[in-house]
Amino acid sequence: MPIRDRTERAPYKQMELTPDAMDNFMHTPERMLEQAERLRQQAEIYDQQRMEIETRSRELEESTMRKTGFNADLNELGQRIHNAVRRISREMDSMEREHQEMAQVCDCFQRHLKILSGLQPQHWAPETVKERLREALPKLDRADNDFHEAYACGREYRHTTVFFQKPGEEEAKEQFGAKAIKEEMLRGLAFHLPLFILLLITWAIYSMVTTA
Repeated sequence: MPIRDRTERAPYKQMELTPDAMDNFMHTPERMLEQAERLRQQAEIYDQQRMEIETRSRELEESTMRKTGFNADLNELGQRIHNAVRRISREMDSMEREHQEMAQVCDCFQRHLKILSGLQPQHWAPETVKERLREALPKLDRADNDFHEAYACGREYRHTTVFFQKPGEEEAKEQFGAKAIKEEMLRGLAFHLPLFILLLITWAIYSMVTTA
């Protein structure tokens, strides 16, 4: 009988796990507890991620709404200011135009005043009156025309009322009003005077009859 080499080993027999054995291994209480713990942890992670996503979504929505509202207020305010600037600019242009026209009118009146002041008819010699009048009357007419034309055009101004009433018209109206009141009183007195005299005579006759 041959002697077996002591260094020779027996062949390795691999243990095979049957499906039943594997199923039993997966469903051990320890294994189930580990799986349940992992599922719980994953569920917590998913819930936390979901809450973070919902929070970011709400914050993004709120930021979008705030940005939209701010943009609307910004556009509205900008439009109001833009319209105000345009109106103020037009008003300033109108005021500047009227100011320039009034300055031109004032310069024109000053030139006419200088010309009229230089006429001095009180110093005219009798033999030169006719010639002086022939020269002076066109100047007077031109000044009068410019005066009335300036006040007629100035009534259209919106930023001043200086052209609404010509100098001297107010005094003339006051004088006319006082004169009209005086004339009205005189007409009333003339109308009621005969009646007053008749009443006076009637009262005198009545007094004489009652005392007789």
